[in-house]
Amino acid sequence: MQSTLTVADLNHNPSSQRVLIVGGGIVGAALAFYLSKPNSSRHIVLLDRSLEESLGSTGHAPGFVGQLNESSALTRLAQDTASEYLSIPGGFNTVGGLELATTASGEQTLQSRCKKARAAGLPAEIITPEAAASLAPDFINPDTVKTGLHFPSDGTADAQAITSYFTHEARARGVEFLEAAVTGFATVYNDDGTPGEITAIRTAKGDINLAGSTVILATGIWTSSLTSPANGNESSITQFPVPIIPVAHPYTFTPARPARMGKPYPFVRWPEHHVYARDHGDRDGLGSYDHAPLQLNPGDTAIGAWPSSFDEVLLNATSHLKNGKEFLVQGRQGELDSWAAKEPFNGIFSVTPDNLPLAGRVPDVSNLWLCAAIWVTTAAGTAKLISREILRGSQNSTSAEDEELLKAVNPARFQGLEAELLTAQALGRYNNIYNKETSR
Repeated sequence: MQSTLTVADLNHNPSSQRVLIVGGGIVGAALAFYLSKPNSSRHIVLLDRSLEESLGSTGHAPGFVGQLNESSALTRLAQDTASEYLSIPGGFNTVGGLELATTASGEQTLQSRCKKARAAGLPAEIITPEAAASLAPDFINPDTVKTGLHFPSDGTADAQAITSYFTHEARARGVEFLEAAVTGFATVYNDDGTPGEITAIRTAKGDINLAGSTVILATGIWTSSLTSPANGNESSITQFPVPIIPVAHPYTFTPARPARMGKPYPFVRWPEHHVYARDHGDRDGLGSYDHAPLQLNPGDTAIGAWPSSFDEVLLNATSHLKNGKEFLVQGRQGELDSWAAKEPFNGIFSVTPDNLPLAGRVPDVSNLWLCAAIWVTTAAGTAKLISREILRGSQNSTSAEDEELLKAVNPARFQGLEAELLTAQALGRYNNIYNKETSR
């Protein structure tokens, strides 16, 4: 998709009804779609450094939508997301999700999760090792597991197809698009020196004067750097911490093969070993969280350089799969296009201190909202939530359910905590993506 306007166009026609979404991945595209209500007076503009190629995490996300989470807020957002994806042609494949236990304590965890799923209205069933193996026979040796937990309504999302759908429909509704790399912001400050309002977005193609417009950062792994002094701002845009920490993550594939006959395998997870696998159709994929978290400073894409230590991480991960020896485990140093080549790659994504997104209004900047640190699992649900709040207006009250969700993802919830502590907490969450406390 090409730009539909220029920086000059925006500056020649200022409007306080304008909403500028920064970031064109699945979250930004969903925001553009949900904000572009028919007969709305708002002028929605989506900015991204590349409208033709997905450079963020959307481009390589494994795509699993597992709806149960220890956080009830994330469970509800995931349920809403799955419902939305089901309405998009080619957007969602209900292959199911399968968790495996290899120890007695792991069995207890799955029993507890099964009860929580049913309480949340999600279909879930404890199954035997033999039944689990029948769902994914190339992945699972029944002699190596004690039990399984099957979530039949979970599935895999095609993040790029969903993003394309949202983008196309948003454009049809009048949303404008601008390809421009955002480099920083100009901010007016209050008398006491605190941030007050963003007055301009600085881009490689010139400054966009905001004239009271609303800005939403849907910038994923780049959000913290965009809001920090290191990005050319005289000071941080906000006094509130933005602990969205980019981390390295290994993912790999088997060589190409003919698609299996019958229904695709469910997305399979070994929570005790922090390993997961999925059927991509013409090959299988595998990822692992079983390593020390590696914080990164991302460059222009969400594909990072390959740490040599990840060779051993993937080798260990493959030991849990029946067809583990078929997976490639040795990455290439200096290769940044391994995702396209279907070879081992380092896919950068964000973690936060509680593994929940930062989404909502930033209290000390009157025209700034965040919608970041969001996985494909909850992208549509979170974008809908924030869009509802922006479109609500001062005359309408927020529903009780929305109030609870907005509180859970409130960007101001880390106020008063030191950056070093928040970073340490976020990195500590990396190994608990699947279970315990607030996992996802």
